[in-house]
Amino acid sequence: MRKYAIRLITLSLIFMSNSQLFGQTLETIWTFDAGSRILATPIEINGTIYVGDVKGVFYAIDATSGKEKWKLETDGNIQAKALDVNGNVFFESANIFYLVRGKDGKQLWKFDTKMEPLSFTYEETKYDYKIDPWDDKRSIATISDGIIYVGSGNGTLYGLDAISGKVELTVESDEKSPVRSSPLVSNNQLYFGDWNGMVYCYDLQKRDFLWKKKTYSWEKPYGTFGGVVSEFVVNEGRLYFGARNYMLNILDLKTGEKEWTYTDPEKGWIVGDPVLFKDTLYIGGSDNFSMYAFHPVYGQVLWKQTQEKNIYTKPILTEEWLIYTAGNGYNWRDTGSLFLLNRMNGEVINSMELPNGVFSSPILVGDKICFGCYDGKLYCVKIE
Repeated sequence: MRKYAIRLITLSLIFMSNSQLFGQTLETIWTFDAGSRILATPIEINGTIYVGDVKGVFYAIDATSGKEKWKLETDGNIQAKALDVNGNVFFESANIFYLVRGKDGKQLWKFDTKMEPLSFTYEETKYDYKIDPWDDKRSIATISDGIIYVGSGNGTLYGLDAISGKVELTVESDEKSPVRSSPLVSNNQLYFGDWNGMVYCYDLQKRDFLWKKKTYSWEKPYGTFGGVVSEFVVNEGRLYFGARNYMLNILDLKTGEKEWTYTDPEKGWIVGDPVLFKDTLYIGGSDNFSMYAFHPVYGQVLWKQTQEKNIYTKPILTEEWLIYTAGNGYNWRDTGSLFLLNRMNGEVINSMELPNGVFSSPILVGDKICFGCYDGKLYCVKIE
């Protein structure tokens, strides 16, 4: 009897251990219904979540309850993640940049680029504010020494004074190609990319370009190819970014020359936002439906996980997990997904199906995951 009891205890402990490792469930804590598609990634500041929708409404939402605190209506779509500016919030809506007070949404200043709204028609469908149907990513602003840096569709990267909104710097891309990438400032150097696949390094002290690098050297295989549209990451003298390109090109910070290249055999864009975590590079791909883990120095694929959804987003990394969102880039009405992977080997631990595509990156709010969906809702999910 004693041996039997010990065996039961041992089996119970094994079961509990396996459940802790592999039995995580994804539980929706609350949803907030904006009523219109949410492409933008939310941000959280002091217990409040801020996010905009494609109809131009910008929301402040209580992170605990999911209740609306305030909203601000603008005249165009909001697709980019907002920026925390000392508790106030900077965001873009249809080529106009706003800084609003975090506690009540009062406008502190706005800057209008005076750019005429884009309109693109594809297969009898009109896409407002888009260069093409897959123009879903926008420049996410960054702040350095009191200046907000952000790209625009008119081919200009702006440096705006965070207090007044005054234009302190303008940097134009070649041929005024739209700047959809999210700029990065590192050691007084500004990095960004454009719609034609060019990457730029601009010296903020000399006020001049140090280098420019075209990320492909041949004629475009099709019109939608090539745009650099992701965030940038700097690590040990290398520049990492995603693009509408099936070649992942890692550049030398000083020269812009290629350090290494990974070519996807299926020729799917590696267009997600990169994350470097624990000496590994993580990035998602689009038509290859894959999340990758690379050695950041040599470019070897450490693992690859494929799940039949387009990945435009930026993953969350923890000691144990990789968490990302995905959807059908050709039909947003199709279902989307939230995936929970084992960070070390890419194995799927769990997933959650969403009513429509998810092209809003997930963020961590305490121990919860928050992201927007094309069904018009903001989701708050907990891993149990």
